[in-house]
Amino acid sequence: MKVIIYEKNTEFFYPLTNLFPQFNLRIGMKSIAENIKYYFAGLKVDYIGRDIFKFKKLNTKKPSLYLSGQCIITKKIDFPKEEAKFLIGSKPVGFIKYKPPFPNSLKEIDKILKTIKRTHKLSGFILNNICDLIKYNEPMMIHHFKMNTMKSKVIKEISIIGNRKNVYVAKDAIIYNLVCIDVSEGPVYIDKGAVIRPFTTIIGPSYIGPGTIVDRAKIIKSSIGPVCRIGGEVEASIFQGYSNKCHEGFMGHSFIGEWVNLGALTTNSDLKNNYGIVRVSYGKKRIDSGMIKLGCFIGDHTKTGIGTLIPTGAVIGSFVNFFGGGMMPGFVPCFKWLTAEKQEDYKIEKAIAAAKTVMERRNMKMSKQYEDLIRISYKWRNLS
Repeated sequence: MKVIIYEKNTEFFYPLTNLFPQFNLRIGMKSIAENIKYYFAGLKVDYIGRDIFKFKKLNTKKPSLYLSGQCIITKKIDFPKEEAKFLIGSKPVGFIKYKPPFPNSLKEIDKILKTIKRTHKLSGFILNNICDLIKYNEPMMIHHFKMNTMKSKVIKEISIIGNRKNVYVAKDAIIYNLVCIDVSEGPVYIDKGAVIRPFTTIIGPSYIGPGTIVDRAKIIKSSIGPVCRIGGEVEASIFQGYSNKCHEGFMGHSFIGEWVNLGALTTNSDLKNNYGIVRVSYGKKRIDSGMIKLGCFIGDHTKTGIGTLIPTGAVIGSFVNFFGGGMMPGFVPCFKWLTAEKQEDYKIEKAIAAAKTVMERRNMKMSKQYEDLIRISYKWRNLS
């Protein structure tokens, strides 16, 4: 038996899935794929995604379990003895096949799903769109903390509010004096190589990823991925990784992609003045989030200048460069260079050159495949 994780309805996760597969999105302390793999330790895992990612073409010939990248499972699956479609609630999220044909593409998966009649219920929930990443992030941090079996480093110098058992600090993480960790409402996990500098408060549930530096910050119920630089106030948000918010300013109920730089005093709104339900814009399309508190979604390699203000429910594409301060539009397509008054296309060669420089500052070299993905994304910029 092997497990195959596949992409599904990726258009509802724009712009966060422009440059990496849907199942690599972060929620809680793990990616979607890492959460699935946890429940199938010892089994081989393969992936099926959009053609742009050039996954190795599968030629599956043995019994396989297929799960969608929209699927967040929270309990171990009892394998049905016969072919069955997996459901969370009433919605299909995958299937198990014991006999050929075994699908090896997204089209084949959709076709097989329609033919399977027997059903099998799973425990978990479905990510319908980008809003659900924020909606479920807090409970997933708590869930993932419970999976941890490693022993925490003992830190006596810091102030801990609540039960110390709800704090995990990796052995090589560094936490300075004058740091406060509050676990009265949920656990805090500080991963390997993270650095927490003085005058920082972390309120759980929160996750600080490998190599991330937190300096004079207030982090509330947030998941910060690897190699980020965080200052100011962050609440109920997700940073995918490799992004900077070094200065004062507020980021709340938001998802920040990779290689993003938020200039000093960049601040978003996560609550409408009338306390109404937030709707998220995709150009002319709008999604009703069902949530009263929801901030913004920022794609990879986007930069904001000092004094940037971001409206409630904003969707900002990849490779957006906003400068001059003031209020950003509620929707900005990919590859735009703009102020509050005007905008123009961000030239592709300049965008790639800037991205290479940014990545080199983290000792990472842009691969040919990644550059090709950027160029493909550029061709799609007017289809948003």
